[in-house]
Amino acid sequence: MRWVMGRSRRESRLRRASLLAIGAGLLFMAWAIFFSPLRSLQNLIADALFVEGPGSKNIAIVAIDDASLDRYGRLGEWPRSLHATAVQNLHEAGARVIVYDILFADEGEGDEALAQAMLAADNVVLPVAGTVSTSMKGAPVYLYEAFALPVDTLRGAAASLGHTNLVNDGDGRVRRIPLAVGRVGGEQYPALSLAAFYLQFGRRPPPVLETKGDTLPLLGRTVPLEDFQTMRINYVGGEGNFDHVPFNDVVAGDFDESVVRGKAVFVGLTATGADTHSTPLIGGAHGVEIHANSLDTLLRARFLEPVNGTVTMVMALLFIVAAGFTLPRWRLTHSVVFVLVPIITYSALVIAYVVFGAFTFRQGHIIDFVDPPAALAVTMMAALVYRVLTERAAQREVAELFGRYASPEIAQELMHRYDQGELQLGGELREVTVLFADIRGFTTLSETMTPSQLVGLLNRLFEVIISSIWTNGGIVNKFLGDAVVAFWNAPGQQPDHAFMACRAAISAQAHLEALVQSGPAARFGFGINTGSALAGNVGTASRLEYTVIGEPVNTAARLSQAAGGDEIWIGEGTHRLVQGRIEAEELPPQYLKGMAGPVTVYRLRREATEVLPQVREALR
Repeated sequence: MRWVMGRSRRESRLRRASLLAIGAGLLFMAWAIFFSPLRSLQNLIADALFVEGPGSKNIAIVAIDDASLDRYGRLGEWPRSLHATAVQNLHEAGARVIVYDILFADEGEGDEALAQAMLAADNVVLPVAGTVSTSMKGAPVYLYEAFALPVDTLRGAAASLGHTNLVNDGDGRVRRIPLAVGRVGGEQYPALSLAAFYLQFGRRPPPVLETKGDTLPLLGRTVPLEDFQTMRINYVGGEGNFDHVPFNDVVAGDFDESVVRGKAVFVGLTATGADTHSTPLIGGAHGVEIHANSLDTLLRARFLEPVNGTVTMVMALLFIVAAGFTLPRWRLTHSVVFVLVPIITYSALVIAYVVFGAFTFRQGHIIDFVDPPAALAVTMMAALVYRVLTERAAQREVAELFGRYASPEIAQELMHRYDQGELQLGGELREVTVLFADIRGFTTLSETMTPSQLVGLLNRLFEVIISSIWTNGGIVNKFLGDAVVAFWNAPGQQPDHAFMACRAAISAQAHLEALVQSGPAARFGFGINTGSALAGNVGTASRLEYTVIGEPVNTAARLSQAAGGDEIWIGEGTHRLVQGRIEAEELPPQYLKGMAGPVTVYRLRREATEVLPQVREALR
């Protein structure tokens, strides 16, 4: 609490602004962690970082393209003998694994021929597909109540089965693939790409994946896993990014065997509009291309892994704390600058953060591109709003405290001291010069004028005196009925305070003389004295008045009472400081009311001075 309150009002405001801004940032991060409201934006930014390039040289695609469909008709009506020929030709060309992304769920013409070709190759992976999903609460993998399986003849001839189920994120894009799916209370099936991976190394997929926490040990690799044993695919591109050959050419045996030799060969649809999915790749991808990209990620260990939530929180905290402590301390020198500088700074930080994220993406780590910068924005906005509101409130408060009795220059000094917490109850002993201006013949004036006329006259007279005081750097302390009290050299230092007070009195007398020439006679006696007095706040914590107290004040009051109309009397302390600069004549020692003995007094000689604009206006 002591830290929050600080040693000054300004520091207290800054610390409260920091705490408020940091609190706002932390609340946003808590909301972001629990509800992930910006997850789609995070995914889109990460998608933009994919750079297409050549895929693994151990992968090839046999494309069932538009020409193949034009030649053989609808895929579901093809005789299985076509696939038998394709499998035989690929096997003879040296394909390491043949992966079909075509589900043979119904019996068809030529099943026996295809089964024989598959048995001879002993490296064909056939797909399965979960068709009826079920609750996955507490399950390690995606669960399905029913699966579409190859017909028995073909299933028994396959070297392995692999599922083709894809996972769509909230925006419909395929970014992850389940490395295994399962039947409720039954067996599991590896992903088509994972089955191909095992066969590529001469092994059979295990019946159940043996994971370790959030990773899958895989033949010398460690695959990072997300929910339900899904792996994020590091896309390299579509069919054109892998070695490929048209299905027609494979069936005809008219293709370059080196394109498929020793490789995992995917056979699937690439015809226009067939089996297409939305992916981070521009234009999406066919299902067979997604599985090829998944195998590419596994073979080359180009894994993508979102950074740990703790790391994200630490980065967000750095942003939040840095902004929370620095932004409130930026000075409100200009409203446009105060807004533009944070915007420019924020943009530079975000750009640097995204560049850093692009670098880590190449290393396989996906940072949170959205939540930490958003938390920074929330923190900065909270700090800006609070700072603007509190500055305005503080300005109104200071104006109310000081604006009515101090010149703008002195008010600035008081505002500074108020900001620093120095205007508290109590004060300091310092040398001050005090001026009293007391009207003469006030009783006579009040008898000859109506109350409204009298108040109007006093206001005009006081305006002249106050203007002269402010022009010469003084503080108007108070009004005592028909008298004005002002002082110099407090709270700020004014080395020439005695001369400034004398000059203010001379100027005021000259302007008053010009003013009363057009109206009722109203004369002022001025008393000025310099000496050591207590300067500070008196009153209560809820109602303070900055004033000066001491013998010099009392002497100045007595001098003003004793001075004749249009006269300026100064004490010995004042005369000592202005001697040689302002002409003054020494008067006989005066016995002032309340003083124990005679007091040395001087009377200033007035000098002509320019009439103030306020006086000119009043004379019109």
